[in-house]
Amino acid sequence: MDLSKHLLTSDSCPEHGRSGMVMHSSAMKQVLRLCEKIASYDSTVLLQGETGTGKSALAGLIHGMSRRSRQPFLTINCASIPENLLEAELFGYSPGAFTGALKQGKIGLIEAAHQGTLFLDEIGEMPLHMQAKLLHVIQDQEFLPLGQVESKKVDVRMIAATNCNLQKMVQQKKFREDLYYRLHVIDLKVPPLRERMDDIEPLVAHFMRKHNERLGGNHRVAPDALHLLKRYRWPGNIRQLENVLEKLIITTDSLITAADLPDEIRLGVSAAQLPSPLPSLSVALEELEKQLISQSYDRFKSSRKVAEYLKISQSKASRLIRKYCDVIADEA
Repeated sequence: MDLSKHLLTSDSCPEHGRSGMVMHSSAMKQVLRLCEKIASYDSTVLLQGETGTGKSALAGLIHGMSRRSRQPFLTINCASIPENLLEAELFGYSPGAFTGALKQGKIGLIEAAHQGTLFLDEIGEMPLHMQAKLLHVIQDQEFLPLGQVESKKVDVRMIAATNCNLQKMVQQKKFREDLYYRLHVIDLKVPPLRERMDDIEPLVAHFMRKHNERLGGNHRVAPDALHLLKRYRWPGNIRQLENVLEKLIITTDSLITAADLPDEIRLGVSAAQLPSPLPSLSVALEELEKQLISQSYDRFKSSRKVAEYLKISQSKASRLIRKYCDVIADEA
């Protein structure tokens, strides 16, 4: 596969199928290479990274490069659906399976994703009893809808994502160890935006084009604003960057300048540029005194010679050697 069509330059921001991935940094190029390698296999994939780093887009990219690309790609956010409804959404149910169920029953996402890919976002939020049922689906490629007694076979690839430390959750008995290792067959870590700063400029170009077209605008980012955007640390990652740019297109004139940026960005960059606090004069002098005494005593091994070298009294040299070198000075 020609990787060049998946890479982004600052002059061109193509989208890639339903994933819409934009990448230019070496860190993300490496992630892309891994995606290409694993796409053709049906092994489960675990995407780990901070919120807003683009894990769902990567899942779509993996599906789009796989042999399942013409089949369904379905997503469920395990954190956004109430626990009592999550099982029904995933596994489906037969008519009258529970109070409030549809009379005709409902097909679950696992069955609907047959021959395709099911993306389980925020997998760390899945309840423990549901984890056991999901493990059965991954291991045996079969599931039991609610209210039925016979299992159904299914051919579905699982991709999961989380911003949690699943390994720590396993130790805390909050996540099943056997499911963790089933999901961990292929582990792909998505770097935060602050570790891929080369992506910021092409991402800005991409989102400006996207939201200008959607909102009917013709906004541009001035060089001074782009300079700050490229230096900000983006704790909310790509999602935060897109939200900021969308808001600016709506609320500013056609040219977005540094003065238009939110205070959190302007002040955040300014704070990052401040030098580290200097030690007090007394602390700095004491550290210098310690270095001079230690180095001199290591060289001469004599308080008299240290005193001569540093042009201080021998009694003072002896006292300082005891203080800094933790030895009883040789008076010779």
